[in-house]
Amino acid sequence: MAHSAKLAVLTPELEALQRRWVTLRRPDQDALYARELGPHFAPLFAELPLHGAPPGLDKPEALVSVLGLSWQPVALMAAWARPERMLIIGTRGSLNMRVEGEDVLSLISRLSRVHRDKIRVVEVGDPGEREIYRAVRDFSRQAGLSPENVFVDPTGGKKSMSSSAALAGFVAGAKLVYVDHAEYHERIPLAGSEYPRLLENPLTELGELELQYIFAAFDRSDFVEAQHLAEKLARRLYEPREAECLKLLAQGYAAWDRFDFPIASAELGEALCQLERFSAYGRWPWADAIVPRLEDNLRALQALARTRPRPSTIEEGTPLLVYYLAAARRLLAAGKQSLAVLLAYAAVERCANLCLWIHFGLADEQPDYETLHAVLDLERYHEVGRLFFGRRKYQRRELGGKLMFGNGVQLLVTLSDGPIRVDDLGALQGLASIRNKCEFEHGLVPQVPPRGEVEKALSKASEIIARLCGVEQVFEDELARCRFPMFGAR
Repeated sequence: MAHSAKLAVLTPELEALQRRWVTLRRPDQDALYARELGPHFAPLFAELPLHGAPPGLDKPEALVSVLGLSWQPVALMAAWARPERMLIIGTRGSLNMRVEGEDVLSLISRLSRVHRDKIRVVEVGDPGEREIYRAVRDFSRQAGLSPENVFVDPTGGKKSMSSSAALAGFVAGAKLVYVDHAEYHERIPLAGSEYPRLLENPLTELGELELQYIFAAFDRSDFVEAQHLAEKLARRLYEPREAECLKLLAQGYAAWDRFDFPIASAELGEALCQLERFSAYGRWPWADAIVPRLEDNLRALQALARTRPRPSTIEEGTPLLVYYLAAARRLLAAGKQSLAVLLAYAAVERCANLCLWIHFGLADEQPDYETLHAVLDLERYHEVGRLFFGRRKYQRRELGGKLMFGNGVQLLVTLSDGPIRVDDLGALQGLASIRNKCEFEHGLVPQVPPRGEVEKALSKASEIIARLCGVEQVFEDELARCRFPMFGAR
């Protein structure tokens, strides 16, 4: 008995019927329940709270019940749920039962006040596990129901059928309910002591494996996968706040990963609010390590969101370049060398573009090279080109076209002894070479860059951006703020 469950307060008439019921044998008990006790008790049962349910849990749109020799639980749960759709799974014997001449399905409909047209019936064999699995699956799919709108009640069936229905419902993400009893009479449930109960979800206690899958997806930067896993887990939990918070985190970092800074800031800001409100109450063991990193990340996002296509200062543009490198390091750690190379390449290209814009007014898309006549030494420009591209490969051309990686680096080194220097050119040519051979760029057969080469290229790109920041510690602090959290999945 669940002592904290709220029970129906029986009227004097019902108490008398209950006393009479205990004196009868089983067939006569069923007849009394169908004729007198049930019609008076079912409305009281329908008003009871679902024991064990979290606050705010809605009643289901659909109900799946297993019908064995005990039809009373099926009728009572239907009366409580009053579903728009109902599936009753039974054997030929249970579905053909009659009580005082009334067939069992009409009896269930009458006591529950669920119209017979809303009740679908599936007959299965014995034990019929596969048939039950298919019946639950097909019922949900054909009705277009989401799992959270379906309750599965295995109370009335024989053990094998009830177990199969419960397993099917759990795997589908439906909630499991049960018609429990507060008292027993001679080892059978006492009529009139029934109450509805939500069965404890095993994922509440045993969901660590599901969480580990989510954490592992985070740690390898597969944020969309982490989001889908968190959504799936949230649908299957009675208390979904932890999974919903992980979903918000996944959505936020997915947006940041695709450089959508405003969306990332909104999603991660909401995730931080959820963590501050519920993590201590829910005892989420991962939260304490994540919150400080998330706070740092939100500060970095504020700076990134302020970056304009045409920054007014070097300082305004550097947070974006630092983030490129932080993302490259994260992806390299996740074994995604080619993506890391592309981001390192992009950071250097944008570094050159930023400096050329701020110091010389050259816009990357439509640079006005006429403005450089007074400051550009063309012979030095071509000499830098020969050093960068190789003396045999280099072709002397007039300035023209958009600013890209090659001509941007060449031009900046010519004009300025700034963050990119002559002695960087060899390493940057190596970066360009491995970038051009990766699966996202040129050639029929892709060549995934060796990790060691990526590490060297990333180190050189970091050295250049650190010079741009002016102070090494400033660069390291910015980089730390852009590091995504790691959950340390085991």
